[in-house]
Amino acid sequence: MLADLLDHAGAGRNPMGRLDVERTFEVRGTRSGSGRMYASGAITLGGYYAGVDSFLGLQYAALTITDDLAAQGFCHRIGVGRSMSQWWKWFRHRPI
Repeated sequence: MLADLLDHAGAGRNPMGRLDVERTFEVRGTRSGSGRMYASGAITLGGYYAGVDSFLGLQYAALTITDDLAAQGFCHRIGVGRSMSQWWKWFRHRPI
């Protein structure tokens, strides 16, 4: 799959030979209209965030990706208030 991304989808490599990503973890060169591709973890080592393969690094990447998707109107932002309201709905057995 990685070879296909590099050969046909327009993805590039960073200086360490891994996937080249933006600050938002969007894979550079793979945008197609409103479609975007994101990557995180060891495959992006050498990008903007050094701790990409640690547990905290994966959490940071997930929140950054979610914030970018929310900025595009794809979903709601994750925050303390939203998390608490979702938890209360779950606690009361109401649809989330």
